[in-house]
Amino acid sequence: MLDAPNALYAFVRSEQVVYIGKTARSIRKRYRGYCRPGKMQATNQRCHRNIKAAIAEGTEIRIFVFTPITQLRYSEFEINLAAGLEDSLIREFDPPWNGRDKGHPISEDAEREEVEETEFEALGVVTVANATSEPQASGQAVATFSVVLGVTYYEKGILNLGVEASEYLGKDGDPIRVRFSDGGQMVVSKINRTANRTGAVRVIGGNAQIARWFQQNFSEGDTVYGSVVDPHTIELLAG
Repeated sequence: MLDAPNALYAFVRSEQVVYIGKTARSIRKRYRGYCRPGKMQATNQRCHRNIKAAIAEGTEIRIFVFTPITQLRYSEFEINLAAGLEDSLIREFDPPWNGRDKGHPISEDAEREEVEETEFEALGVVTVANATSEPQASGQAVATFSVVLGVTYYEKGILNLGVEASEYLGKDGDPIRVRFSDGGQMVVSKINRTANRTGAVRVIGGNAQIARWFQQNFSEGDTVYGSVVDPHTIELLAG
């Protein structure tokens, strides 16, 4: 059970469900984040703090895990049952450790997107699902790059493209399209050349969507390969 992907889980204190979450990875890998939360991981920090406080009070926190044993399908498409149940269960149980939006509990993905959207709006970044102008056909890539999916990259969808590939991309503040070779929904993001001391490009905007694509196609620690199509378009290759 601890190693099965696409799991739904809950933290329960006494008889109260205090947190509900899901993971595309295994429970074993997901819980590393709760044991050693990163500074920018709001959900992990909050649950880590609350669990430590409960244990210090002598209170037991039980962990319930649901890993689907049957595969549901719609036509030829597999349905992620854990993901489909998460929002409904959060609304039903109103767990206090989940993030809030206008007083209502929300999932970790929704909380992360809300934070990112606020940050990106402050930076003047626009993230859209479909670009108004399509990029040119990929043809011959002008450069290639690779990204090793460490935990921060894997969970946050960070993209640092390296010095060599960055030479073929636009200037700081320019828009950049992120395409996916498996036909996933394209992201329009923004080029940042100030985050890295070398001036190499970091993609800022739509990172939650990029993270979901990473988690659907790769495991933490894998290497993702990509190509520069033109100065304002990159393509990530599915594993």
